[in-house]
Formats: sequence, structure tokens, C-alpha cells
Amino acid sequence: MRLFKVLLFILIVGNALAQNEFINLDDGAELYVEEAGEGQALIFIPGWTMTQRFFEKQKAFFSDKYRFISYDPRGQGRSDKTSTKNTYADHANDLRQLLIKKELDEIVLIGWSSGCLTMYEYLRQYGTDRINKMVFIDEPPKWIGDRNSEWVYGNFDDYRGSLKGLISEPADPDGIIDWMLNEPINKEDRSWMKKEMLMTSRDVAIRLYIDGLISDYTDEVVKYTSKVPSLFMVRSSWIDNVRNWLSEKSPEAEVRSISSHAMFWEKPEKFNKDLLRFITSSR
Repeated sequence: MRLFKVLLFILIVGNALAQNEFINLDDGAELYVEEAGEGQALIFIPGWTMTQRFFEKQKAFFSDKYRFISYDPRGQGRSDKTSTKNTYADHANDLRQLLIKKELDEIVLIGWSSGCLTMYEYLRQYGTDRINKMVFIDEPPKWIGDRNSEWVYGNFDDYRGSLKGLISEPADPDGIIDWMLNEPINKEDRSWMKKEMLMTSRDVAIRLYIDGLISDYTDEVVKYTSKVPSLFMVRSSWIDNVRNWLSEKSPEAEVRSISSHAMFWEKPEKFNKDLLRFITSSR
């Protein structure tokens, strides 16, 4: 009986502190949202084919003092898969509806990888409305350009092979996982990561990939990162180039080096402390 009461207490407390739900969007689609904690809202947006589960170590850390919110973008994870509206402009509109429906304001918006494209698109459409601070994790405002003078992933020839491969067969989750982490992970973590990524259909993945490939949000970085405090967390191999680029385009923005594309998963203690330092800073 005592064990039953303890388990019941844990269940009640857990439900009070965390909730999972589906948010109905204006077109009838549903977004899967996970939430925990109370206070200022921190919204974490996952990258291409990823899900909110990748932020579970941030959920455990930040929900103690903040309102942690993350979700699966349309077409990804447990959210609805629609035949249209699979662009980052549409994802930004979905984000806008999420903020309005949950009455969120003065948020800290945190995007990882292509989740930053949703943020850039939000800035293009809605400016900094409802945003208190912004964090961009390892994603340039455009993918293709001149590496010597711009902050980009590379030129089109660098993408030709991966795009051709994506059209002919699904993306390789193992290759992506190995690319975004510096250190090997155990079989259990690799397994769930692959399952989460494969929830995104090849058609949706291609549409989002092409949209990212042809987009350029340099103007949004220049215009809006000076209006609210902004932090760019960038892998160490990029850091010097990014600092030089941002010193010209957005000198007010902060830049911090991270050890890998998904450092928040690989080294959560240091990542969370660095992120907390920015969130609590006076600027």
C-alpha cells in the first residue's frame, strides 16, 4: 500500500509539472507540444527531421525555474504530416499560432540547426513581437555562398551530391548523428534518435531541405538581432569566421563557441550553464 501511494504521488506531481498536448492550428493540423515548469517561457525548436525529444536534457535542467516548451514542427515527429505547408515560412506561421494560442509573451526563443530557419522566417514575418531574447544554435542565415567572405555551409557543388542522394533515397540517420556529435553514443540513444528522425517522410524532408538551400536571411540578422539580445552558439571550427562576419553584420550579437552541432545533448552541463548565463544576463 505504501509503495502504491508513493507511485501515485509521483504520478500526480509529474502531471502537475509536465504536460504533453496537441495544439490545433488554423488549417486543422496539430502540433505535438511538450511543456514543463513555470515562469518565463523558453521555447526550443528542433532542427531538420528532429523532434522535441532531443532537448530532454534541457527540459530536465530548465523546467526547475522556467517554463520549458518544445514541439515537433509540422511534418516531423508526432505532429501532423501535411501534403502542403512544408516550408520554413509555414513553420514560422505555426510558431506564431502556438505563441498566440498559449498566450506566450516575452519569450526566449531558441532554435537549433534548421530550427533557426523558423526563427529567421518568424523575424521576417512578425519582427521581434513577443520575443525577449533569441538564441541561434549552429545555423547560418543562408546555406550557400562564398566561404571566404560569408558565413555559409558551402557552395552549391558542396550540396549537389547530398541533394541528389536525398532525392533517390532517404537520408541516412546514422550519418547525420555521427556528423552532429563528436563522440560515439550508445546503441540505445542511437536507436531512439534514428526512430525520431525517420518519423519525417522523405517528401517532407526534401521540401524543407530545398527551402533551406534557397533561402537567405542575412537581412533579418542585420535588422533584428540589434533589437533584442541575441546569442549565436557556433561550433568551434566556425567560430573565427562567424565572429568576423557578425562583427560587421550584427556587432551587438553575442557569439559563443560550442564543441559540436548538438553539444546540448553531448555536453549538457556546460551547454546549459552557458545558455543560462545568457538568459539571466541584464542585456
